[in-house]
Amino acid sequence: MIASAALAAAFLLLAGARTTDAPAAPSIRPAPGAPDPRLMVLTSADLRGARVTRQAYYKDGEFPSAISYGREFEDAGSGSVPLSYVDSEAAVGTSTRSTTQYVAQLRRLLASKGGRKLIVDSFEEEFPTGSIVSNVQVGRPRNLGVGAGSFDLLITVRVLGLRTDLHISIFKVERVLGGVVTVGAPGRRVPLPVMTRLAKVMAARASVQLAPRSTEPPTVTGTAAVGQTLTATTGTWAGAPTTFAAQWERCDSAGASCIAIPGATNPTYVVTDADVGSALRVSVTARNAVGAATATSDPTAAVLAAGAPTNTTLPTITGTAQVGQTLTATTGAWNGSPTGFAFQWQRCSAAGTSCVDLPGATGGTYVVTAGDAGSTIRVVVTATNSVGSGSAASVPTPVVT
Repeated sequence: MIASAALAAAFLLLAGARTTDAPAAPSIRPAPGAPDPRLMVLTSADLRGARVTRQAYYKDGEFPSAISYGREFEDAGSGSVPLSYVDSEAAVGTSTRSTTQYVAQLRRLLASKGGRKLIVDSFEEEFPTGSIVSNVQVGRPRNLGVGAGSFDLLITVRVLGLRTDLHISIFKVERVLGGVVTVGAPGRRVPLPVMTRLAKVMAARASVQLAPRSTEPPTVTGTAAVGQTLTATTGTWAGAPTTFAAQWERCDSAGASCIAIPGATNPTYVVTDADVGSALRVSVTARNAVGAATATSDPTAAVLAAGAPTNTTLPTITGTAQVGQTLTATTGAWNGSPTGFAFQWQRCSAAGTSCVDLPGATGGTYVVTAGDAGSTIRVVVTATNSVGSGSAASVPTPVVT
């Protein structure tokens, strides 16, 4: 267990033993994108520049963790409190449930007479009567204040007659189990707020590691023009987000000074007149049980004003060019988001020229008449939007028979 391993290290320290640097084993490093416990433990900077005496990844046989990391220090301090030894460890567990159960079980054990006696017996075995250590007193677990179930256990001993405080603090952040063990300077107290402060540093780092992290930003597809629809992707995330929220933003033409567009919180956004001359981008916020993070797309080009519709694919005619047969027109394809279409059928020469309107032939279909024999037929489609209109003619039919 984290507590027993750390306590054993404290025993060695009191006995005068020293550990050496232990490089991490590459085979048990976390997989790319997985939470890295190395980034959660304390650093020298957290402990007034304390010297690191040991650090390594390891597998914890007594806790069902994917991987753990520990770092030990000597000649440390927190604020004005000197600490002879500090051990900080983080274990990435298999689930929130497993860490919750582990912390609860460990707290019950250390709150029991049997559990406290185990600690006293361990000291007596390590430091026989008459040695430099005496008068071991084990307190009851106290609330640490770093998440539900967290606790701190104070152990006091006499080292060469001077009271010395040892603390074991255990906490969890979702599926990460954290532990801090300290040995105070003989004759100096180590208050509970010191342990809380150190645990909070680790807990904050665990939250950062477990919260969603963007690995690829969102993207925006579509044309940046009035009336056009833009579509956002969520991007790619680590940390298993459970929900995503989009917010479209209007920026200056260079894509800077972006502000949220009120109500524009759907994955799609229809470009409006208010966007003309501005660039647009989308911010996506991903959330999980630990926290949230936001990533933004690249800005679009500056939005173009809407113009009259322009044809991109000509209208077409289907059907047989024979007297009595029905011809059917398509609208073709258009830019400018047309809001309406009008049809005008025309009779042309056999060569498809000199076309004239057929009176009343303004529907999407036309029934070929005897008067069309020897001529060709075409349709003119007019597309309209709020700005204006544009027209395009189909290719003429074969000569009507």
